[in-house]
Parts: sequence; C-alpha cells; structure tokens
Amino acid sequence: MKLSLAEGLMLIALDDEEGRLLSAAEHSIDHGLLSILILELSLIKRVGFEDNKIIVKDTTGTGNKVLDNVLKAIGGGGESVSNTVKKIAPGFDGIQDEMIELLVQRGILKVESTKLLWIPVSERMDNANYAFEQEIRDTLKAVVQKGQKPTPAIIILMSMISNCKILEEVFKEKDELIDAVKAAKDITNSPVIDPETQKVLSDLKTHFLTL
Repeated sequence: MKLSLAEGLMLIALDDEEGRLLSAAEHSIDHGLLSILILELSLIKRVGFEDNKIIVKDTTGTGNKVLDNVLKAIGGGGESVSNTVKKIAPGFDGIQDEMIELLVQRGILKVESTKLLWIPVSERMDNANYAFEQEIRDTLKAVVQKGQKPTPAIIILMSMISNCKILEEVFKEKDELIDAVKAAKDITNSPVIDPETQKVLSDLKTHFLTL
C-alpha cells in the first residue's frame, strides 16, 4: 500500500500526542494539500508545467477520489499552481476531512470521539499504524542527515512540509532543524526534478509566505 503525497503531508501535519492538526499548520494546510495534490498529478503525468503554468495532459481518473476532484477543478489549466490553488480552495474547504477519511479507510488513522452524555463534543485522530509515518520521517532524515539522494516525490513533500511551517515536527532537535531548513531551501533546485517543477516550487514558496 503506497501513500499519496497529500496523505503523507496530512500525517506529518497531525500532532501525534494531541490527535489534532498542529497549530503551526492551521493557516497553510489547505493550500498545502491542494498544492501537493497538483504536484502529484504532475508526477503521474495528468498535468505538466510550462512557464509556471499548468498544462492538462490527461483527464483519465487516477483511482484516488481527491486527486480526481482536484484534476477536475483545474479544468483546462493555463494558470500557475499558486493562482489555481487560490481559485479552487473555496470549493475544497473540507479537504482535511477528505484526507483523514482516506487515511481512516486505509487503517492508518483512527478517529475517536469524546462524548458528553451521548453527544459528540470533540474528535481526535490517533495513528493506528505508525509504520507509514515513520517511513516518511526516516526518509526525510536520511536525505538531510546522511545525504541520501531524494526522489522527486520526496523533494516535493519536503518542500511542502517546509512551506506549511512544520519541519520542526520531523526535525525536533535544534541542530537537526537548522540542517533541515537549509536542505529544504536547497532541495528545490535539485537536478532530480525538472526546471519547470523547480519554478513551480519556487513560486509556491513565495505564495506560502503570504498566508
């Protein structure tokens, strides 16, 4: 079972102790999820990028309903990823719940409700199968600390984790975080990803500074 990049980002964005979204990600996670979904569509050749604009290549369904909904929302493309995210975000105000639902269906998350009498008053997300998140964390640390060559998917994921201001959730030690911040800055220029994707990641970095 392979996680989507958006599912990976959602797992990192959840506070494992509190069972809820990290406060650091509250203002950016929706745009982060939509951005990484579009970038994932590029990895599976449904869209491409040209002069920082989205080019739709193939509208065939992916088998992932959230990816398919984003692909449909992109329409004919022609705009930058950042502008597209701003445009479609109002129609995806439940994107976090959709990602959590996918993770629950996979048996990775478990939602537990706290009830007052019989009325649910709060929910928390517990990681029922931590191996998936652990693999993501281990891979990111191997790239930063051991110089492991990243895949395009890991470059995209690390860039979006940085944009959502949750690098310190993975790199908790001060020295680790300093190295990770530098790596996240440099990694978007890696020759592992094509120049057009590099432009998109650079534009998104600027976009997230405005959130």
